[in-house]
Amino acid sequence: MSDLRNNCSFCSLACPLVLRGGGRGPLFTAESLLSLDWDEREDSKYGGSLCARGNAAVEFLSHPERLGDSFVLGERSTRDAAVTETAKNLAAVIEEGGPDDIGILLGENLTVEEASLAAALARGIGTKNIALFAPDDAPLFRAWLACDLSGVKPAGTKPPGERQVALIVGDSFSEHPCTAKRVLPGKYGARGSEVIVVSPEVNHAAWFANRHLRCAPGGEAAVTLGLVKAAAAASGAALPDGLASFVAGVDWNEIERLGGVKKDDIEGAAAAMLGAVRVRSFVSNIFGRMGAPGLVSLFTEAATRLCPGTAVFEPQFVQQNTWGIHRAIAGAAAPDVMKKLGGAELKALVLLGLDLFSVYPAAPVEKALRDKKFTVTTQLFWNQTAARATVVLPAAGLMEKTGTVRPTFDPNDDFVRGDVLPPPGGAVTDAEFIRLLAGEMDVDLNEAAEAPAARAASFAVVATDWSAYTNLMREIDTAEVVLIPWSEPAHAADGSLSRRFHWSTVTCPGPVLMISNEFADEMKLSSGDSVTVSSEGGDAVLPVETTTKLCGKVVGATIHFPSVRRLFPWRLDEGNGEILLAPVPVTVGRQGEKS
Repeated sequence: MSDLRNNCSFCSLACPLVLRGGGRGPLFTAESLLSLDWDEREDSKYGGSLCARGNAAVEFLSHPERLGDSFVLGERSTRDAAVTETAKNLAAVIEEGGPDDIGILLGENLTVEEASLAAALARGIGTKNIALFAPDDAPLFRAWLACDLSGVKPAGTKPPGERQVALIVGDSFSEHPCTAKRVLPGKYGARGSEVIVVSPEVNHAAWFANRHLRCAPGGEAAVTLGLVKAAAAASGAALPDGLASFVAGVDWNEIERLGGVKKDDIEGAAAAMLGAVRVRSFVSNIFGRMGAPGLVSLFTEAATRLCPGTAVFEPQFVQQNTWGIHRAIAGAAAPDVMKKLGGAELKALVLLGLDLFSVYPAAPVEKALRDKKFTVTTQLFWNQTAARATVVLPAAGLMEKTGTVRPTFDPNDDFVRGDVLPPPGGAVTDAEFIRLLAGEMDVDLNEAAEAPAARAASFAVVATDWSAYTNLMREIDTAEVVLIPWSEPAHAADGSLSRRFHWSTVTCPGPVLMISNEFADEMKLSSGDSVTVSSEGGDAVLPVETTTKLCGKVVGATIHFPSVRRLFPWRLDEGNGEILLAPVPVTVGRQGEKS
């Protein structure tokens, strides 16, 4: 096999890589893919660096547990039989109750073209129930489209000198490890350069911070609003009318109360940003981390745009192509799909590129997959989603598909995967499956023109979201113990792929509950003890790991495992069709008792 230049698919950074060696086959055989290398071309992103997850791509591509067979009712079958069974059942659902009894949910393992085909399939069948299932990223997309911040301009001229500031909200160094390659040289390259981190815990990014704005659980939105308020006041820069009136209407007492960070500390961080010759800001959300991720993204972008130096705002999506998929189906998506999923309205589910049970195994999701309804899914591995499905087809991964990927809001960052490794024998791309199914059902795949990603000029959404946010924070404030997601670099996103890596099973084989030393002393707990964690969403028994990275009664659990994700209750914003995720009140007790 000649060298194949591809891009890692485990996060939205899409770092370039080179596949070298033999062909496809089990690891450590003559036919296996023998090696993976950095892309050492001069213009290569991050200098060609890969994180540990990216270096595990070879193991993923040649993993011996990759699916190669189709399954019908749990029995091995052929691809043709699986397609025929799917077409027969979908036709029966349409005949009995109509096409809107069918729901099509898309995950991130799709190219833009495949998402467009899925939308065409939905139109051809006649169902309006198609949606991207990406609860981490969807709020950022809605916020970005709702509020055009291009009118936010700095006051004054570019500061002199070479001082740089990186603002990180969340933990980019865990979820997007190569971010450190861009941030740390700036920190150490010029006197006075800073890394500012907003997070409730001492995470991997905060460990390098010069200023850690250690917020309350869910307090990121209040702190980033404070940065906007402080930067606008200090610089005299004008904000758009709708945003300006909102910012003026929130006083510092409320910002301090909700955010848990003092005004002086926020103003100091804003001053550091305004005085830097270059500012680069990152928002790294993951399942349940932030109380209002859409607001966090908006406020961080506004604060960045107020800086008179060279300013770059980089929201980092949990999944690589969720933005591309969102845009591809924007004209077709029905906002009430999540409501129908949680109820009993959908009689058939088509899950493409999505391990639904890993993403969000909440009670309504589990019920939807266990109810006696027809479910067809494409999967890379045999998993709980596959075990609950009627028909399973082995899927190709993003690194095995040609097509377009959109990892950021900037259209200049779009790229086309062209140099790909063929998928393992038996596996099909989602595009192939959709075409086969459409042919079996005699459905025309007439693709519609994609709607442009235009941003609106109204800021009404900010006040609405802020009101919901303050209500949420009141609930968190009154909780005795609050659970926040804990992210580990050994895993990517929901862990559905990274849990298959050999090295992740060594470094982070299962979920743990991080607990502060003082809380552990109060409960007479030591590392290794097991506790029961209970929330509105459910219960989980987790081993304890005591740490100095948390304080008080804020606990963190590794979020890459279904047992932890189940603790986050199913809450819907029905107007926007979004799942509302945030830090959650919990009780913690030894097994058999609760605190």
